[in-house]
Amino acid sequence: MTGQRIWVYLSLAGVSLINLISNAPLQPNAHQNAWGDAINYYAMSEHTGAKVDNPFALRMLSPWLAHVVNQVTGVALDHVWLGLTLLFTLGATIVFFEFLWSQLNLQLFTSSLAAVALACTFWYGPYAFSNPYLVDPLNNLLYLVALWLLFRQRLVLFTIVIVVGSINKETTLLLAPLYPLLAWTRSRSLKDRQVLFGGLAVVGAAVLYFVFRIWAQNLIGADYGLGSGQANTGLLNNIVFALSSNHGNEPGALWGTFYFFWVLFAYALYVEYRERGLRSELLTASLWLLGCCMAGRLVATDTQRVFVMLAPLVIGLAAVVLDGRRGEARRLWVGLLVFVYAALNLHWVPAGASFAVEAAALALFAALMFPPSRPLWRQPGQDGSTTEEFVPHRGSLGKN
Repeated sequence: MTGQRIWVYLSLAGVSLINLISNAPLQPNAHQNAWGDAINYYAMSEHTGAKVDNPFALRMLSPWLAHVVNQVTGVALDHVWLGLTLLFTLGATIVFFEFLWSQLNLQLFTSSLAAVALACTFWYGPYAFSNPYLVDPLNNLLYLVALWLLFRQRLVLFTIVIVVGSINKETTLLLAPLYPLLAWTRSRSLKDRQVLFGGLAVVGAAVLYFVFRIWAQNLIGADYGLGSGQANTGLLNNIVFALSSNHGNEPGALWGTFYFFWVLFAYALYVEYRERGLRSELLTASLWLLGCCMAGRLVATDTQRVFVMLAPLVIGLAAVVLDGRRGEARRLWVGLLVFVYAALNLHWVPAGASFAVEAAALALFAALMFPPSRPLWRQPGQDGSTTEEFVPHRGSLGKN
């Protein structure tokens, strides 16, 4: 197992390194060409407690880490941000691989390919390298660690990660209610200890976050309204601005977050519901986070950066359904699906051909899930006959 892990880790490191070389601004003083949110975060890494716009000013963890590394090592902030982006992005893909392989108990092959798909998801990997002065990479890593601890029912560690993550970006708090919600999904009793303790943890995490907000605002010397937009505009004005920012392009932006993997995700949710009903923890977690992303879009203008928080569950559930069929031929077709997904995300497919390519990918997926009466792939049986191998869906939790 250790040897297999090392090879997977090295492969994921190679993918992340290629993403860095392909997308990162490597010229000196690259921060001078930074745009959008990155300008604020870079200023915060130069001076902890910089009075930048809301809501960026209170997302202190990533800028503070960059500041500390710069002070300790003397490495330029541009290089520090790039190094942290590489470290956090690679860490997220490794944790994702371990979540699928160790927690959901998927095959090594499927888990590895799914981790590569996550690394190649444009708004998860390549975009982070192209704009490295963001809090998103650490946020993605903490999200994945929190999800793993959530499914392993490690309440104390889960709560610690949620609280620490809220200092990096307040959206991490959205995961906190999932603990009591999943506990109730399992027990169907509000009196269950895990439900009660999970509810107390939600309250505790919220209290600690508000204590941090008070401390941070005193440090900065400014008042930032919760839910307010840039220039500290009110919540209602922020919602109106966010919803007016992407007229006519919203469906395309949403689809472009995961492309045809949205369909695989939707089918996987259907399978979860068919096999386990409302007791499926993966189904509950997915619907909760989908709702959180939709609510988050009300106050954020970047559709893809909001919905890419779903990436571990979208790609993870796609991996669950693709893991069901076994055999060497099946591996070839699953590998082809992941290659097409990566090609779309890395913009190797011309815009005019993307519809045909995605339609072909979905047709291949349908053939994998519902093979014809004469299977396209067969394996030799013990008696010399040929049979198709099928392994039912393994479940939400796998081994703990």
